[in-house]
Amino acid sequence: MIELHLVGGFLGSGKTTAIASAARMLVSQGKKVAIITNEQGRHLVDTNFIRSENLPALDVTEGCICCQLDDFADRIEEISRKFNPEILFAESVGSCTDLVATVINPLLDFRKTAAVPASLSVFADSRLFLRWLRDQEMPFSEQVMYIYEKQLEEAGLVVINKVDLLTEEDEEEVRSLAIKKFPQKQIRLQNSLDETQVGDWLDQIRSETGLLTGESLEIDYDLYADGEGRFTWLEKEILLFADRQLLIDQISDFVEKLPGKLQGKELKIAHIKFLLNSNQYIKKISVTGEELQSGKLMGKLEAENSSIDDQVNLLINIMVEGASLEVESAVNEMLTVYFGIPGIKLEELS
Repeated sequence: MIELHLVGGFLGSGKTTAIASAARMLVSQGKKVAIITNEQGRHLVDTNFIRSENLPALDVTEGCICCQLDDFADRIEEISRKFNPEILFAESVGSCTDLVATVINPLLDFRKTAAVPASLSVFADSRLFLRWLRDQEMPFSEQVMYIYEKQLEEAGLVVINKVDLLTEEDEEEVRSLAIKKFPQKQIRLQNSLDETQVGDWLDQIRSETGLLTGESLEIDYDLYADGEGRFTWLEKEILLFADRQLLIDQISDFVEKLPGKLQGKELKIAHIKFLLNSNQYIKKISVTGEELQSGKLMGKLEAENSSIDDQVNLLINIMVEGASLEVESAVNEMLTVYFGIPGIKLEELS
């Protein structure tokens, strides 16, 4: 049987980074590993990023796995035939909850697949989580925060991620408040860019019991649906052709300025993801509403761009709370500003 580890949590909490790091570790130990990603669309940054790491990956698209159990089961069977993994990670959409009732218990009760759920980790960005624990004003509506809270409620293990972005005092506070808030849950603080800490998480989910609650949530599905309905998903895949340095400059500016453009239209950013692919150069860039600091993320582009040539494939995934027309308008305007200039040819892929 395949050991299945489900990873949930809110948008931008760092789930994919942790999964990819854990998978690389297991592969280095000679283990057979595969990953199933899950998102609203078809041009998925995370799936393509994971495949660029030479990790076997399939995806469940056009909705969350909690609503598409049969599709999820089909992907498990397909990945089992193709790659014969010993260990399988499955990441749910960041606006998804109720995994115990809709995914874990059906798989355990009816043995629909060769994979047996072993753990459910729910990730939380430490900064957003601390604001929530302090009962401070949150950046999303009450309906969206309902989903956030329900994700944490059903967790077997709460992973407070990105703790490297906290001060020592805040880190101690978030630990203390989390233990007080969830005395019956397992809590861990983690920086998923630190291989040692990811290794400890991996050891924990593979060896400890009690990481599946088995208890279905009491869900107000009208409120849940209202929360999900407030999100807008936008995806684009574009090809850019231009002089190499011009591409580097314009892409850097586009990535740096797009979050501010969306914020200026009063759109509440859950996450923005970019994947650049040119020749042998692949770079993933993620921005959340907690860290509109994309300029510093692009800082390494100049130093690492030796493989970039005159053609770049750019994937864009955006999830915001707000009107879809505003999102589409803002993105198209920015594409025109930065890539609709002499010397650049843009081709949008369907």
